[in-house]
Amino acid sequence: MYAAKLKSFTLSEMLVVMIITAIVVGMAFSVLSLVQKQVYIIKRNFDKTTELSLLEQRLWQDFNSHNTLNYQNQKLVALSDTDTITYSFSESFVLRNTDTIYAKLQIEKLLFNGREVKSGYTDAIGISAEAEIPGYSFFAFSTTDATLNMNKDGF
Repeated sequence: MYAAKLKSFTLSEMLVVMIITAIVVGMAFSVLSLVQKQVYIIKRNFDKTTELSLLEQRLWQDFNSHNTLNYQNQKLVALSDTDTITYSFSESFVLRNTDTIYAKLQIEKLLFNGREVKSGYTDAIGISAEAEIPGYSFFAFSTTDATLNMNKDGF
């Protein structure tokens, strides 16, 4: 009375399967890690671009809704009859009143009536964000109509 022989894998076959499985799982985790790093970089670039776009929109809005814009000592002050907005430009961030925009920006040029100025009254500003996103810069200016020029000339 012999016992019936069961079909099964040998110990060496099981070891080979375990080694192959470990290699495949290790490669899968390596690929997953690379994908996670790429997703993080894409998210960071998207967040920076969004933050810079929002700053650009705010500057456009402030330039076109305030009567007087004055730039002195790394500060841009926008004045209107009802509101005052202050932009403080630092080396690694911009402070808009109490909102902080973490970005390395450089003021490329300030203009007043089409002429470049270093400080004082301004109606246009060119800003480079090259340190954050290569090739990213923007230009905000106030649009004026004939009424403003007539009022300035005393009509």
